[in-house]
Amino acid sequence: MMKRLRELTKANALVIGMMGFVALLIGFSLYFAQPDRKWAWIAAWAIGVALWVGLIALHFEAVLRYLISQRGRMGANAVLSSLFMLGVVALVVYIADRHNTSWDWTKTKRNTLSPQTLKVVRGINKEVNVVAFYDATSQEFVRVRDLLKRYEAANPKIKVRVVDPRQEPALARQYEVTGAGVTVFEADGRKERVSFGSEKEFTGALIKVTKDKKPTVYFLQGHGEHDPDSFDPEGYSDLKRGLEALNYQIKPLKLLTEKSVPKDCDVLVIAGAQRELFPQEKQAVKAFLDKGGRLLLMLEPDPAPSFQDWLDAWGLEALKGTVVEPANNILQDAAAIFAFSFRFHDITRPFQRARQEAVLFITARPLKRKTNVPSGITLTELIETSAASWQELNFQGVVRKEPNETGGPFVLAAAVEKNGTDKKKMRAVVLADSDFCTNRFVRNLLNGAFAANCIHWLAEEDVLIDIPPKDEPPQTLFLSRQQTVFTFVWSVIVLPLAILVSGLIAWWTRRS
Repeated sequence: MMKRLRELTKANALVIGMMGFVALLIGFSLYFAQPDRKWAWIAAWAIGVALWVGLIALHFEAVLRYLISQRGRMGANAVLSSLFMLGVVALVVYIADRHNTSWDWTKTKRNTLSPQTLKVVRGINKEVNVVAFYDATSQEFVRVRDLLKRYEAANPKIKVRVVDPRQEPALARQYEVTGAGVTVFEADGRKERVSFGSEKEFTGALIKVTKDKKPTVYFLQGHGEHDPDSFDPEGYSDLKRGLEALNYQIKPLKLLTEKSVPKDCDVLVIAGAQRELFPQEKQAVKAFLDKGGRLLLMLEPDPAPSFQDWLDAWGLEALKGTVVEPANNILQDAAAIFAFSFRFHDITRPFQRARQEAVLFITARPLKRKTNVPSGITLTELIETSAASWQELNFQGVVRKEPNETGGPFVLAAAVEKNGTDKKKMRAVVLADSDFCTNRFVRNLLNGAFAANCIHWLAEEDVLIDIPPKDEPPQTLFLSRQQTVFTFVWSVIVLPLAILVSGLIAWWTRRS
């Protein structure tokens, strides 16, 4: 029986050896591509090993004679050389994986963290655990994994895990995650959850769990201002939600009852007041500014108040009427102005490369820079209209420039800063319109980003200065984990080994 088995295996030794080799390759592929199917790759390995061990055991003497022969030594030398080269390749891959370096060749650097995010990440000095739960077969899994790995590479204190909640149900229960698409940031016992986030949301979550103090923004109420709690088209609830996502605390303020601006106020917002403030209210705001306070003042065309007494101190003049610029308008409304040109400033810096996106202003009040700006004040015009604009005093029917109407350019947005050596300097941003960041318009173009940047600069949260979306059309071929592994295994391992095996077969055939 044993003799007959030896004769059969001897006659088919090449076929049996190839079958064992193929079984080992299949097991190797399954181990990387389907690690959860343990039974499959173990079975494939067992079959491959059994075939080779059985073949060697049945013909041990022949194998031994071959190995000590001259041809055997030459063959063994070739095999060892091949294994050595494979080992060198494996070592290079291991070192490259441990010291991962990549280059971003995309036009808008869509695969690189923004300078603002890098500043946040590199400033973190505490351990942060990030666990993302995504379907391992989805494109989002790859996108989120690659994005979070950039955070981890920028600061080793950030530990990232991207898992499939179906494969890690215990971990999902621990973080109270019931489905895919959730990323949890955790530091010092604080947790922040982000659903299907981008770089902006992830950076905001990092700030929330690592920063000890939330900047507080007060919205003045009681004079017809836009309401940050209102979900109506004229409300500011979307702006409020966006600021809260960036770790701001939003509160209402009624100075008639409070008497003074609260001490915890980092930024005071007056969003389109329709009626004049009472003298005691104005005095309270002035006292706040005199102590280095920060104010975002958004105006509306008359008869809304102009706050000219404050503007005089900053070198600005508010004119009557509404700014119109029909030449810079694609809507059926001459007062809707698309602002494409931004003067350089910390607030507008990200928009210098915004690929001709704009801020859309609705019914803006004409503002002019005075000839003489008071000493001790730095006034920077952020956005201006063109010389083709004018001050429309009778905004009804067909608009046309009359002799008594002042021509442009007009200031639509300006930043004011008091000079000096004070530890906290007064800052203000004056905007000619308050409607541009209502719920109706805040999501248009750069409106929301510009409003948020004004708040960031006033609160000295410059690291949060918003970035326009990296809107280069995606040209990436996303591969799932299984597809990536199969591509690697078959292109880097299987095909080279197949060439090696072909050579061995040719050598064996010629030998025979």
